[in-house]
Amino acid sequence: MSKLILYANALPLVTKTLSATYLVLSLIAILLRFGTTGGTDSGLDPSSIASQDPARFLILRPGFIISYPWTILTTTFVETNFVFMVLGLASLVAIGSFLERQWGARSFALFVVVATTVPAVTAALVSIVLYAVRGSAHSGILYATRIGGLAGLVSAFTVGLKQLMPEYSVKLFGGALSFRMNELPGVYTLVAPIMFTLLGNLGSVLLVNIGFLEAFVYLRFYRREGSLLGDRSEAFAFTTFFPEFVQPLIARLSNALYGAAVSCKLITSDEGYRQQNVDLEVGLDNELDTLAAPEDVDADRRKAIAAKALEMRLGSNGPPPTSSDAATVDAK
Repeated sequence: MSKLILYANALPLVTKTLSATYLVLSLIAILLRFGTTGGTDSGLDPSSIASQDPARFLILRPGFIISYPWTILTTTFVETNFVFMVLGLASLVAIGSFLERQWGARSFALFVVVATTVPAVTAALVSIVLYAVRGSAHSGILYATRIGGLAGLVSAFTVGLKQLMPEYSVKLFGGALSFRMNELPGVYTLVAPIMFTLLGNLGSVLLVNIGFLEAFVYLRFYRREGSLLGDRSEAFAFTTFFPEFVQPLIARLSNALYGAAVSCKLITSDEGYRQQNVDLEVGLDNELDTLAAPEDVDADRRKAIAAKALEMRLGSNGPPPTSSDAATVDAK
């Protein structure tokens, strides 16, 4: 028990706060719903059934988004299934603490805010549109759909891991199962929606996919790291999230959306990004460096991240990294 307390105290501040919030709100929701029948009375309409849920003040339902708007903020940190709660807490602690140490507390906190609120609101709007298309006979879409849990945030975390260390290999079950971080978002966004569909959880299916897309857009175009805005490197292109045989099709679709976003001035064009990097990173005193390509700037940033990770390892109390460990860090 003392080791667990020491480990919790050693967590970065934002991760510690998020984990405590998730644990407390989830346990409150579980206790509130303990012993309830879940409103299975077939004589009641979905709205009446949902209004009997004692945890409706914490979990976002599209039909109640106006009545309980604060659930947009709380719903991500509420899980009413105890097994999923434990798995979610482990993911939040392990991945969240790593990303926070790499990005810093402020940048990580902003990422979490975006990766929780935007998918929740978008999933609710998608549900409302589905209801409008299918008609009032399908009011269950509004009231039976519970949009909550860490599914969307974990999906966003996988995108962050791919950006930081795409070539890092993970081996599970004694090496029986292995994969690169570059493949993690694709695996998660394939397996998780299938699992949630079998469980009849439409809200989590939406969160997984929207969380993935939102995290990529934010990290690709909007997240600021020092003087850099976004990550336009080829290694983090949208097509790299998909198998090679579908990449040409994905490239056509993503290029069309990219062009529309640039035309609407939602994002900076690649040309503007290059010029911005030259202005911010080079300065007027070094004319030779003005020839540097944006890929070089992104490569320098990745090297800086790798150096930071290596410095953290060398500063820990564990044994010094082996040559294979150093190679793994460099791959980040």
